Amino acid sequence: MEFLLALFGGLALGCIHAFDVDHIIAVSVFASKHQDPWKAAKLGISWGLGHTATLLVLGLTSVAFRFVISPFMQSVAETIVGVLLVGIGAWVLFSGAGKKHIHVHKHEHDGLEHVHVHSHVEHEDHQHRHSLFLIGATHGFAGTAAIVLIVPLALSQSIATSALFLLLFGIGTIGSMTVLAFALGTVAKKLDPRTIPLVQNVAGIVSVCVGLLWIGQSVRSL
Repeated sequence: MEFLLALFGGLALGCIHAFDVDHIIAVSVFASKHQDPWKAAKLGISWGLGHTATLLVLGLTSVAFRFVISPFMQSVAETIVGVLLVGIGAWVLFSGAGKKHIHVHKHEHDGLEHVHVHSHVEHEDHQHRHSLFLIGATHGFAGTAAIVLIVPLALSQSIATSALFLLLFGIGTIGSMTVLAFALGTVAKKLDPRTIPLVQNVAGIVSVCVGLLWIGQSVRSL
């Protein structure tokens, strides 16, 4: 029975946990930059791997040493997440314009003038994947993960079962976030290149606003 709980409970909770507001916003800001769904999906995977790595370390340590993350440490982690969201949003708003270049090219064919719009985005996939791994790792320490995972795992007698639970939770989280990032990339692919900067600016503003709210709530609970 304990094994079945780890199998189905971990996977289901992981799929649901991926859709926490702070998770969606952080990944959406990066994934919406890509008009290639598969590149966007890789960003979702990177976030999920970072998230899972932290949970595995904290969860197994919790079982081995029988400890629970204190509310104070959880609030500190939540504050850090809020600061990250504000930082991500500010980065998009203030430096995003320099990373994207929209060009309108005019030329003639057989006496007819044609206009082509091109959007050139600097290739930063590698850096973005690293950034999302670190953001995912921070998310793994904060939020509902500490309640959903660390507390019940501290009561478990089986490290093997706990490890399986955490691993499947991570797989569910990675899967859900990969699907979300792929969907965002698919939507971005259908958009006119000239609208991408607008979408990014909106995402940046939302990220800053949610980050400030996150910080306010976390500080009040310290």
